[in-house]
Amino acid sequence: MEKTSDVIWQDTQHQVLFELLDQVAEEGSAVEILGRLKYYAENHFALEEEYMLQLDYPGRDAHVRAHDRFREELAEISMDASTHDAVARQIISTFLREWLTRHIFTIDKELEAFLLASDAH
Repeated sequence: MEKTSDVIWQDTQHQVLFELLDQVAEEGSAVEILGRLKYYAENHFALEEEYMLQLDYPGRDAHVRAHDRFREELAEISMDASTHDAVARQIISTFLREWLTRHIFTIDKELEAFLLASDAH
């Protein structure tokens, strides 16, 4: 198996997460979009966490803690979703987008480098 193909799923899922965050900010977006975002993020995190577990990734604990922080933020936001106006939706989208961007370009890049260097393929 080509090593770069092992992280394509990760990049593709990140793109979908950003698309969902764009939808959160859209005028007239329904509360259900936060549910879809929460569901998709959970599946993405679970897949990353399974990879880390199977490959005995040394940064796993810190990475899972970062995922847990996002889960907490999203759960808190979702609880108040019915009262969000357009400005609040934009703030939520921006906040989550910035969090995800920092996560991808720091902690996920470390995981990607580990995956690409791993002989466990």
